[in-house]
Amino acid sequence: MYRHFLVPVDDSDAGIDTVAQAVALARSVGARITFAYPLAYRADSPAPAQQDGERLAAGRRFDDCVREMLIVKAEAAARALGVPCESMRVAGPKWASPAAQLASTASARGCDLICVASQATAASEVPVLHCVVRRAPAVVRVVAALYRLHRATAGALCERLAHLGLAHLGLAHPGLDLRGLDALRIPRLGTGDACRLSSLLSGRTSVVDAELGELERQHQRGATLFAELERAVAAGAANVEAALRGYAQFVWEYFGRKEGVIVPAAQRYLREDDWRDLEAAFAIGSIDVASATS
Repeated sequence: MYRHFLVPVDDSDAGIDTVAQAVALARSVGARITFAYPLAYRADSPAPAQQDGERLAAGRRFDDCVREMLIVKAEAAARALGVPCESMRVAGPKWASPAAQLASTASARGCDLICVASQATAASEVPVLHCVVRRAPAVVRVVAALYRLHRATAGALCERLAHLGLAHLGLAHPGLDLRGLDALRIPRLGTGDACRLSSLLSGRTSVVDAELGELERQHQRGATLFAELERAVAAGAANVEAALRGYAQFVWEYFGRKEGVIVPAAQRYLREDDWRDLEAAFAIGSIDVASATS
């Protein structure tokens, strides 16, 4: 029986699903997880030679923030289901392919199973599990929209943290003002204060009642932290960066629990008409479904 999984993290839809599947499997067999995050810059990052000092510094800080966000989300999903976990950078020679680095990392850490989304995995002595999630069309659209909302909010947080951090390097930065704060709010799948996904799920099963209750308490806590951030920005307080970082950590953990526990439960228990209801919630709310699912 497998006891130690290696799970690479990334912010693609497939990567998010892989974390959720790996955590659920680890819980069922009593395994632990090592989450591995990449060394390389994102594929869409400008080459360092094309950047001036300020843009290069901001890009590095943004990439560091994204990696931190990925790990925070993955570990939050594992903790929510009581799965022991740790995190590390992917090991192996820098010239090796990501797949080869992953195989090398698994061997070095004593992992007995690698959980990946893609089949492009280098030959390895460690068994590889390809995590594939098959969804009905309506489910695909709703889950993709939810992930897109999370990704947009998390990215906005990382961008602002990266620019605020430039002050420590003596570089110019745009700062943070009230006009840009709305992009940092925790998004809801639905309208008003009600999260339609949670309400539908609670009506279909009691299995995740405790987690839904905890998620709602966290959302209220997030609203409080956001209000504190607004006040700090409005007052021009010196602790704005610290307040933003604390809020960001909280939001990433919230997203991790929702993606790792609530979404998989919804896929198990919600009916087809429930997913159509969720699509309608997107259509009548303030969310642009076309852009959210692109």
